[in-house]
Amino acid sequence: MKKFEAGRGKRYFSLAYLVISILILIGSVHDSFLYKETIAEVISVQTKASAQESGTMYEQEIEAKILNGVWKGEQISLTNLYSKSLTVDEKYRKGNQVFLSLSEKDGALEGKIAGLKRDTYVFAAFLIFFYFLCMATGKRGLTTMVSAGINIVLFYLALCFYEKGSYIFLVTIILMILFTVLSLICASGVNRVTQAAILATLLSVAAVGVIYFIVSKLMGEPEYFMMEYTEYLPNTNQFGMLFFAQILIGGLGAIMDVAISISTTAGELIFVNPRISTESLYDGVRNVAQDIMGTMINVLFLSYFCGAIPLILIKMINNYGFTEIFKFHIPFELIQFLTGSIGILLAIPISTWVSIRIFKRKGEVA
Repeated sequence: MKKFEAGRGKRYFSLAYLVISILILIGSVHDSFLYKETIAEVISVQTKASAQESGTMYEQEIEAKILNGVWKGEQISLTNLYSKSLTVDEKYRKGNQVFLSLSEKDGALEGKIAGLKRDTYVFAAFLIFFYFLCMATGKRGLTTMVSAGINIVLFYLALCFYEKGSYIFLVTIILMILFTVLSLICASGVNRVTQAAILATLLSVAAVGVIYFIVSKLMGEPEYFMMEYTEYLPNTNQFGMLFFAQILIGGLGAIMDVAISISTTAGELIFVNPRISTESLYDGVRNVAQDIMGTMINVLFLSYFCGAIPLILIKMINNYGFTEIFKFHIPFELIQFLTGSIGILLAIPISTWVSIRIFKRKGEVA
């Protein structure tokens, strides 16, 4: 009976969610009045190809209708040039909505396409993600999204503080503490498992920070001039601290995942057998740790190095040697990967020790 009611509840939820999603997507198609930027809808496109030394280029003659602003309802002729690779340009189709920069010349309206309006696609992807999250985790899906929303707000506030001249190291420390505490409380509630996971996460990240600081002082810091953002920072002393913050925040998620997994395992073993011995608890946690360790390290590897694949391929196509690529472009991803992996390895014994200490303090471990 309960399964039937649960299944019926999911069907009602799915139907209501589908209706709401359709309304949201329809609204996103007609929300141009909410934007300050000028938006136009492509109503016709004519494309012609031309051979050039760099390859075949395609020129689009576009007729578009302006959807907002003082020129709302006016039609405008636009030109768009794109290559087959679409690396740094875009191809537009009938029905696309685009952002325009407009100007008047000799009484005639001229425009240039600034980019594609993508909010409908973003909403669609988010709605699909949120639906499957709710179907898989139930109410936990909502708390997960609340946690993600809070973290986004915190990250934005941290950037604002840094922009105003705040010390980036202090801002990073506060941000990581808030990320850890709020994320784990939203995910697991307020209990001893969460308490153990929070303490283990912070201790592991602190250990990683100390190790990186010692190694960088002994071996020398990487050549920051190869990083993408160095040309935008007048103060070269900021490079090292920015990269250090990037390492800590980048590895925080994986370390947090390991810490909550170990703490939850310890809590479940104690729940099943309240008088379990410390040795048996260590053995049970160790088995789980061995299963998740390799997976989490692979996640870090794919996360860091996959982002560098386009740059590596472009460099190789332009006859850059792999040795040169490895020397000047891969070190930053490699440092982040190795540091994060060390954090995962440290999080396992630290989480185990913290969990046992916390539960032992409550008299639940023999």
